[in-house]
Amino acid sequence: MTEFNKNIFNSLNSLSITNKYFYIILFLSSLVLIAAYGLEIIGNLPPCKLCLYQRIPYIVLIVLSVIYLKLFKNIIIIYLSLLSLISNLTISIFHSLIERKLISFELGCTSTNQEFKNIEDLRNYLDKIPIAKCDEIPFEFLHLSIANLNLIISFLLIIFTIYTLLNYEK
Repeated sequence: MTEFNKNIFNSLNSLSITNKYFYIILFLSSLVLIAAYGLEIIGNLPPCKLCLYQRIPYIVLIVLSVIYLKLFKNIIIIYLSLLSLISNLTISIFHSLIERKLISFELGCTSTNQEFKNIEDLRNYLDKIPIAKCDEIPFEFLHLSIANLNLIISFLLIIFTIYTLLNYEK
């Protein structure tokens, strides 16, 4: 092992379990968001409304991680992280059930803030915007949709959060 690797390993070992937790949460949340935006932009896969909602808890986790690591070291931040993860798990379970057509869900149209003078203007507008439906699976990995993968990630992070809470330094 090189000297550089030894220094990194020793630095990681010296961190408290809670600091390690927030560094891991920060890294994984960033990775999930980068993957989501990568699929959207590079893969040309527009997200549905529920996919967008599933990104919000990861943004919250990034903010909470930065707050804990830089400003305010308190156990309440871990509980807020747990709440964010539970909300993400709930959304991803709901989305997975919709994708597998186990429940139905109609998400109505949203306002476009556009005024169309005729049907042709509306048709041209609709041709330009990507439409994603919550009950369609545009991408799968190992027969798992993005919502299914998010469900698994959220569940594992909840277990990790509970472990961190049980081992919190008092």
